[in-house]
Amino acid sequence: MNYYRGILTLDDGTEIPLRQIGKGMFSKAFVTTTGKPRVYLITQETDGGDYSKEQLSYLSSRYLPAVKKEGCIGDADTCVYSMPLYRAPLRKADSAKAWKQYKALKTCWEDAQETVKQRLFARHGYNKAYQMMRYEGHSIMFEVVECARRDKKVPAGLVRALEDLMQAAADYGSEYSFEFSPRNLATTASGHLILLDSVFSMESVEKQRRR
Repeated sequence: MNYYRGILTLDDGTEIPLRQIGKGMFSKAFVTTTGKPRVYLITQETDGGDYSKEQLSYLSSRYLPAVKKEGCIGDADTCVYSMPLYRAPLRKADSAKAWKQYKALKTCWEDAQETVKQRLFARHGYNKAYQMMRYEGHSIMFEVVECARRDKKVPAGLVRALEDLMQAAADYGSEYSFEFSPRNLATTASGHLILLDSVFSMESVEKQRRR
């Protein structure tokens, strides 16, 4: 598999013309220029990269993007994933219901980070707690799930999607955590909330920033 000058060539020889639509810290996003629109993500995984796309490829939920792993490029440092084209970023005008759910998740996420931080401060002091926070992703995710379960604005299916994300991330390391902002959320054409890119590696982000 390789990508060169706007053409992704799959292992079976299929050529897919693409146009870049976005770029993140570890991924570049492209959309097909022919046929039904589909998004392709070229993602750095090894050497301080991010495995959150691979985690999504194992999961299935109405609240999660339908991600498929297409394969890897070269020595497998970089892998390619595809998924449907959703409406992103999340906008209140696209779905008031999805926006309310996002606000509930954001509150839970902010509260969870503060809860875990204060717990570490009490046990270890400020300096050590600050360094330890990047490895408390699972604790933060657990607090978010418990908060969401108590919130009537968060439907049971969405709570299960959060649980699935938490369990999948646990296999990759305690540095993986949630993040909820409009830029990493989306909706379907009918206005259903999609947790488009809501898990990330705190350690990888910190390493990338230091670079």
